Amino acid sequence: MGAASITLPQKLVVNKYIEEAKELLNKGDLVQTSEKLWGASALAVKRIAAGRGLKLERHGDIWSTVSRISRERGDEEIVVFFGDANALHRNFYENEMDKDAVEILLRRIEKLIEKLRRIT
Repeated sequence: MGAASITLPQKLVVNKYIEEAKELLNKGDLVQTSEKLWGASALAVKRIAAGRGLKLERHGDIWSTVSRISRERGDEEIVVFFGDANALHRNFYENEMDKDAVEILLRRIEKLIEKLRRIT
């Protein structure tokens, strides 16, 4: 299975996760909202890696790829926004954020996803 056959389904799943996150946020489920946003962010990075023939097997591999993309693009926000995604991943386990914080980070994750979509 080539990278091209992986890319399209992952794009659709990223969109699905973002929409599900918004629905969960409206229902007040901040824990699941957080995890959907983390999943969308991680999958968007994995999509880029797959297109480059890379397989990301560990959490650290995702971060290395995020840093590489940020350097290549000259865009530090990619790292910052992915840090937001990581905070949301932690929130899935700790349930420490309030709704205002999750709403703000949702908007930042949407910006991250948009930046990552522009990368082929």
